[in-house]
Amino acid sequence: MVKPKPYEIEIDECVLDDLRGRIENTRWQEATDVRWEYGMDQDFLRRLCEHWAGEYDWRATESRLNEFDNSTWDGIQYSIAGDGSGPPIVLVHGWPGAVLEFERLVPLLVEADHQVIVPSLPGYGFSEAPAEPLNAAGVAARLRALVEDGLGINRYVVQGGDWGTLIAARMAYDSPERVAALHVNSPSVLPFPADLSDLSEAEQAWLAKAQKWRTRGAYYMLTQGTAPDTLAPGLNDSPAGLAAWLVSKYRDWSDCDGDVETRFTLDQLCDFLTLYWATGTISTAIRLYAAEARDRWRLEPGERISVPAAVADFRAEILHPPREWTERTLGDLRSWTEYDRGGHFAAWEEPELLGRDIVGFLREVG
Repeated sequence: MVKPKPYEIEIDECVLDDLRGRIENTRWQEATDVRWEYGMDQDFLRRLCEHWAGEYDWRATESRLNEFDNSTWDGIQYSIAGDGSGPPIVLVHGWPGAVLEFERLVPLLVEADHQVIVPSLPGYGFSEAPAEPLNAAGVAARLRALVEDGLGINRYVVQGGDWGTLIAARMAYDSPERVAALHVNSPSVLPFPADLSDLSEAEQAWLAKAQKWRTRGAYYMLTQGTAPDTLAPGLNDSPAGLAAWLVSKYRDWSDCDGDVETRFTLDQLCDFLTLYWATGTISTAIRLYAAEARDRWRLEPGERISVPAAVADFRAEILHPPREWTERTLGDLRSWTEYDRGGHFAAWEEPELLGRDIVGFLREVG
């Protein structure tokens, strides 16, 4: 049987030197007055990249990450913290996220007497890329194997946002006898319900709004879901290109009212950029979109996810389905809380709010 192996995060200095050199040699696009109207603000991009190549210190971030108990099992890198009496909590990230977004949430859950497991998805961060691209069901199977077989945990909770919502939901669907509860903060990413009868006015309005967003705001999803390997070489070769593609999402999807620096510091943005750049995982990360598009998980008639579930809905989340729509997928929705601040990256933006929501829900479930 495969056993977990200790893992120390350490990026070779030559990788960081190469990164700085590429930024220095960037062929910059001419800045215009449109700023963010056509996508990435070129002035901000240049300022961010100059900070990335100059003042930013990856080693400080690396040192913080190594304070966690890091290991690998069957190609999946994960971190563990705490050893509480409450049910272990598995935190599942999405794109363009990473384990980094849980850095401030983990101590809060440990303080509430839970052990916390934070895996990098296959093909993300320091986890190995799968031999073939995996869809959400495939990723869920790998994470269940890590938790149940690799770590020997018989009963646990799953929490996720973005792809983490869909993957955590699939873990609960596949293993309801092991998954004690499901908590999500991106309810629009849950699998489409099988029963679409007698839609309420709120549900009909939600579907119309979601369709409008797909035709205007989901350009990245169309590209990554159809031809990720056409996009990836440019992002994998150009730090500025990678920064433009990722940071535009951090701005558009967070609760920052258009000013990304009110939510994230330049150092925080560079943490995520470096993680994707230094590991060379942008291509394997975005293939998840194509794999899911080719083999999408759909609930069959009469099926719902049966485990006790909770939703934390943050003000600046991309889409907000009504509760009655979500209950078509979650058969035992125990808690629904709407917050007046925070966005798509809830664990990164509002760790205290999200932490209290998770802990309060689990106390209620018992």
